[in-house]
Amino acid sequence: MKAKIEPSQVQGSVSIPSSKSMAHRAIICASLSKGVSKVGNITYSKDIDATISCMEALGAHIEKFDTYCIISGTDILNQTGDRCLDCHESGSTLRFLIPLASQVKGKVTFKGQGRLMSRPMEIYETLFKNQNLVYQQEDTIQIQGNLKPSYYSIKGDVSSQFISGLLFLLPLLKQDSTLEILPPYESKSYVDLTLSMLKQFQIQIDTIDETHYFIKGNQVYQSKDVLVEGDYSQMAFFAVLSHLNHPVTCLNMDPESLQGDKAILSILKDYEKVHVDAVLSLKNEENGKSVDLPKGVVAVKDYGRITLYKKKSKEKLTTSDKIDRVVTNRWLGLPIFAVVMFLVYYIAMVTVGSAATDWANDGVFGDGWHLLGIGTKAYTAEADD
Repeated sequence: MKAKIEPSQVQGSVSIPSSKSMAHRAIICASLSKGVSKVGNITYSKDIDATISCMEALGAHIEKFDTYCIISGTDILNQTGDRCLDCHESGSTLRFLIPLASQVKGKVTFKGQGRLMSRPMEIYETLFKNQNLVYQQEDTIQIQGNLKPSYYSIKGDVSSQFISGLLFLLPLLKQDSTLEILPPYESKSYVDLTLSMLKQFQIQIDTIDETHYFIKGNQVYQSKDVLVEGDYSQMAFFAVLSHLNHPVTCLNMDPESLQGDKAILSILKDYEKVHVDAVLSLKNEENGKSVDLPKGVVAVKDYGRITLYKKKSKEKLTTSDKIDRVVTNRWLGLPIFAVVMFLVYYIAMVTVGSAATDWANDGVFGDGWHLLGIGTKAYTAEADD
């Protein structure tokens, strides 16, 4: 297949794929809910399919449609019998579900593909062994025994999915728990995504301070219809394109999203076009010619041309800067220069300059000046004769 791409102006709208992080969380919460939920705007992938199949193995009933799922929740605390959960290659599925699977009254085996089973899981291994529960990891991970309400302490420099896995489980237990995150807390933004999804399903997690959460026990997930928000990391490509070319409408996005990649919007606001007299071409660049760009200026290739962008100054412009922007403007610069030169000539030759010349000629090169007017009358009379 050959495609010909020509320069043009982008326009219209684009549907942004759903956030995989939020889709995992929505499916898990809906699967733990009492009743039936609809999770919409799902972009399916192998990882999402893994989470769906594992929640089905834990008792949820899930019907898949083109862009949504209908989910009947499971009573995770009353599941009996051995289970096998295939996570394929999804590390998110594995880390999210180990705490929940611990509530099954039987042995639960997690299996996966690729290097999934070799990923470090010491966080959970330590938690299980501290409560005298079974945790074995070789080609598979086997667990048995129920994690209990407790004071949990987890390192903050590990994957947020360990923290989220406990946050999914602890509200369901009969007693209250506290979760401490040991500094540095590097993955808080992803934990905030979990907290926002839990809140939609009526699960309350109290933030004591920046590193401590209080989780009230005996809570119940309430069924809810939710739409999975679009993924800001994928929207970023279109945001940059829109900034460089022409506005584009991105659909399925949540303006109040807590996704960290939403920062692209504020980054783009900090940059503006630099107006330059000459437009640089890619041909010059290919010939080995280089251009030194001012500090903070970024060169962006766009259809054979380079557009320059610089970060907007947050400092207030001085009077000198404001004047400089006007007199060096690419359109106003020449007219302003012409007006200034005319005024210089007019002042020098017609007004001040003419009077000054006569004064100098009479005094310096002529008969001199009359101090306080003395002798002027006689001089004038003599000159008239």
